[in-house]
Amino acid sequence: MRILPLVLMTSCLPLAASPAEPTKEEIEKVITNFAAKESEFAKARETYTYRQTIKIQEFEGGGQARGRFDLVSDIIFSPEGKRTERIVRAPSPSLVLVSLSPEDEQDLRSVQPFVLTTKDLPKYQVDYLSKEKLDEIDCYVFAVKPKKMESGQRYFQGQVWVDDQDLQIVKSFGRATGILKKGND
Repeated sequence: MRILPLVLMTSCLPLAASPAEPTKEEIEKVITNFAAKESEFAKARETYTYRQTIKIQEFEGGGQARGRFDLVSDIIFSPEGKRTERIVRAPSPSLVLVSLSPEDEQDLRSVQPFVLTTKDLPKYQVDYLSKEKLDEIDCYVFAVKPKKMESGQRYFQGQVWVDDQDLQIVKSFGRATGILKKGND
């Protein structure tokens, strides 16, 4: 007899509502707000010094390491206050299967990590994909790609995860893309 009232009470409990997908207007507001936050981050980042390490390693079919590229640099300020990069360590690359152009090296230094500022937002098509939990953070996921490519400019193409509370990019996954300059133009 005691089981029946318990079952009835359980069946009367409301189910947790699944979070509704944001409207187009809400998505536009999220994009505008996270770009503004990224602008603040980019401005603050320009005042920081830090060490940047780039490592690329090739592996053979059996999983054995074959070749590598390492670059360690400090991003510092000169005595005159000019932001500069000082190479700390750059052993000769031993890559066999992959070659890095100067543009590739520049992409590694400047396109990654990707920061989508208010100033750069008009250059990109940003499409909402879904909501997703990343670790313990609820995120909006966006596909990002350049609207138009201009010769000599480098862009990011991929996905970004934006914290749905702080509206900051917490993860990016993608690649640098663009049109290489031909000749001296």
